[in-house]
Amino acid sequence: MNLATKITLGRIFLVPIFLGFMLTDTVVTQLLALCIFVLGGITDTIDGIIARKQNSVTKIGATIDPLADKLLITTALITFLGFEQLKIPVWTVVIVVVRDYIITWLRSLNYDKPIPADRMAKIKTILQNIVIIAIMLILTFDHQIKNIGIDKFFIKMFPRNSMIILSLFTLLSGILYVFKYREYIREQFRKN
Repeated sequence: MNLATKITLGRIFLVPIFLGFMLTDTVVTQLLALCIFVLGGITDTIDGIIARKQNSVTKIGATIDPLADKLLITTALITFLGFEQLKIPVWTVVIVVVRDYIITWLRSLNYDKPIPADRMAKIKTILQNIVIIAIMLILTFDHQIKNIGIDKFFIKMFPRNSMIILSLFTLLSGILYVFKYREYIREQFRKN
């Protein structure tokens, strides 16, 4: 097992720790959960760089890396639903989660030559991370944000509205992805 794969596995092991901190719901644990989420994003970039630089891209790494990303993002989004003050519609989380897992599955149909992530998918992942980090900052520093004069209406509306926009963008990116690679996907289904 190479270094990049070990880093990816480490990211998977961070998920239950992240979940535990999110569910504890204190300022300290929320801050620790935020740090773990950011660390997950950093290690995702690092393991990709290492794999390419050392020319050590493996089938297992190519398979579990996208899954590790989805696990952390999915865990964050689902736990947000437990915070009533965020008022995040359930359907937005369902769209993001279902789209991400379907595309991850489609990408893995051919282990020898997986479908690459396209530009729209990369933008979607960046947007997901930005929205999740922003919502986690609101959860963690709610009182401090209100004390510095940021509009309470903005704090209430941002999580809901940003998740609606994110879910629609995520859905669009999934549709475009399937359309772009439709012939390749058909070919893989015929083989299997």
